[in-house]
Amino acid sequence: MVFFLFFHQRYGEKLKIRGFYRNFAHKLHSGIIVANTMDTKIIGQGYNLDADTSVGKELIELFNSKRYDTFTCLVAFASYGGISALTPYIMREKERGVKIKVILGVDQKGTSKEALEEVLSWGVESKIFHTQSVNIFHPKIYLFENTDIFTLIIGSNNLTTMGLVKNIECALLIKDAKGAHSVHNDFYIYWKSILDGTESNLYTITQELIDLLFADKIIVTESERADRYDNGRDQITSASKKSITFNGAKLQRNPSGYSPKRRQVKAKRITQTANPTNPDQPIISVSNESLSVNGEEVLIAEIGGGPRWKQVNFPVEIFENFFGAERGNNSYNIELINIAQNGSLGDIEIRQAVSVKSHNYRFEIRCTETEGAYPGDSKRPIGLFVKLDNNKFLYQILLSNYPAYNNIRKFLYRESKVKRKDELRRYIVHIEAIHALYPELIV
Repeated sequence: MVFFLFFHQRYGEKLKIRGFYRNFAHKLHSGIIVANTMDTKIIGQGYNLDADTSVGKELIELFNSKRYDTFTCLVAFASYGGISALTPYIMREKERGVKIKVILGVDQKGTSKEALEEVLSWGVESKIFHTQSVNIFHPKIYLFENTDIFTLIIGSNNLTTMGLVKNIECALLIKDAKGAHSVHNDFYIYWKSILDGTESNLYTITQELIDLLFADKIIVTESERADRYDNGRDQITSASKKSITFNGAKLQRNPSGYSPKRRQVKAKRITQTANPTNPDQPIISVSNESLSVNGEEVLIAEIGGGPRWKQVNFPVEIFENFFGAERGNNSYNIELINIAQNGSLGDIEIRQAVSVKSHNYRFEIRCTETEGAYPGDSKRPIGLFVKLDNNKFLYQILLSNYPAYNNIRKFLYRESKVKRKDELRRYIVHIEAIHALYPELIV
């Protein structure tokens, strides 16, 4: 490229072809033509956090460059978070006239119902690839193109927030000019039937297809997918001891502009104000409220007795892994919001994480139920703690005479494991399990 610019400046006028050279030089400078070499780089993520690199960040930069008129991806798994984080860029590029093609896999319950519905909302060419064979559709390919150049990202990164940002992953980015001997040409030759739509195992994404896939349990809800892949489990019993204890690791932060949509839950807030005309009858007002749910976990926990039973103790695993506290650090606070039996929300409670030398790890709760005496070990209250975010939770206390108590208690005793008969039972599940047991709960 340097040689060409020197040649152009020195001899372009003399050779009377300055129009050609100027046009070529302009294309060279603007990146429309890549000078006889391809650019490559490794995109690591989730390990060297100071590098602040991720495939999610690269995708945003490529969309924002507005240099490409085609975007194609062939990806094995997709989550609602990963898809919805790209929604604003896809919709903007679609408006700009960019041709968008999305091919997704649905094997091993790695793609959620909500993810496919979000893709459907894009209104672009979108299909799934699926067969009954034991081998699965497993590529992770992202391709940007214009008339002259392409940028290809290929690696281990699925279309999920964990895959695009937080997991320890690696990908290769290739930027080159199109041509008969380019990687771009090889890509189109190998994947021809999938890319031109003639492959018989492709199915256009429609709401009818999504419903059929869900009915046949080929795809699952987002929380079930997250439990299996993002959280590394199908079900967890945090109270049970592990044979090996591994170190924790920090997660990479989402890059600027990467904002997955959060699921919304609707609730009502009931407030009382003084009645100036009748002090004995306060004025009750009801307002609707929406809460963003970032997590998908619900802790079901028996609550132990004593005169101070509003101070709820937890095993250290739940104290740290579910509530985000740290043993010995009493400066950590969480936000709790009580759900009353009528479904209304209480005020935000700021609660301190308390850990003491006696290996008690607790938070305090205050609600109508805890104002009374402890009902006894044969009728232990059950707390439901719904994670909204890392340190924000909804909670409800179920007493034995409440309608949902028996269903929740039977499930808790069936699924949890204890070493002693008098041990308090705890179990963490995804929200859909609670929906089935307790459909009246606002989440």
